[in-house]
Amino acid sequence: MKLFFLMTVVGLFFFSCKKNQTEVNPDDNIKENLSLSDSISYTINGIKYICNDQYANGFSNKQVNIKPYSQELPNRDYAYSSGNTWWYGEKDSLLVEYNYQFSGDAFVKIGFTKKYNIAKLQEGSIGYEPINGFQLATGPQQFITDYARENKTSGIFLSISSQTEESLFSYIPTRSMTKPVQLNNNIQDDSKFTILKFEKLDGRFFLLEAEFELNGYTENNKKYRIKDGFIRLITTFKHF
Repeated sequence: MKLFFLMTVVGLFFFSCKKNQTEVNPDDNIKENLSLSDSISYTINGIKYICNDQYANGFSNKQVNIKPYSQELPNRDYAYSSGNTWWYGEKDSLLVEYNYQFSGDAFVKIGFTKKYNIAKLQEGSIGYEPINGFQLATGPQQFITDYARENKTSGIFLSISSQTEESLFSYIPTRSMTKPVQLNNNIQDDSKFTILKFEKLDGRFFLLEAEFELNGYTENNKKYRIKDGFIRLITTFKHF
């Protein structure tokens, strides 16, 4: 009887210890990643800027390889118009853009763009998105240097603004299509944007981490070097 009682007590103690052990849940890492805040940081002239409030995001389609025409093209929507000139892009392709805006020590807008053939896109309520999703790969990325102009290039773009300093752009800052520009699409040849991590967290979200160093230009084409850049972003890369 004493032996039975002792075995019972030992058994209960063993069961209690097993029950109190920490259980490793494979979803814990996902929840931890989702709980961390998005942020972007960088330095200019030795001053560090941190923006950790991701307050807005956007999505758009733009025409690509845009060229001027002296007359309107039938059954086509033009990208821009000025006087007697109309600008049109390729008929069967579009640029897909997802952008994110941060605030903190400055206001930063970062965008990710890719060119797609219309056949690879699906139409939603306000635009076209990739049928197979907007995928990024780890490693070096390109910059879109003629963003909102000809859109011959594609890739990453960045703009920085504040109340006390001139705005900076990673792309040619001249928006007018009729004014001559002093910069060209080689302005980021000595720059880098490297995706360190692009992981799927669950059925909807992706974790993006990247480092960057690039040139930022004012509207007067003055150049600043943006160094020690890092971004951490959790997003769906999906609008509808």
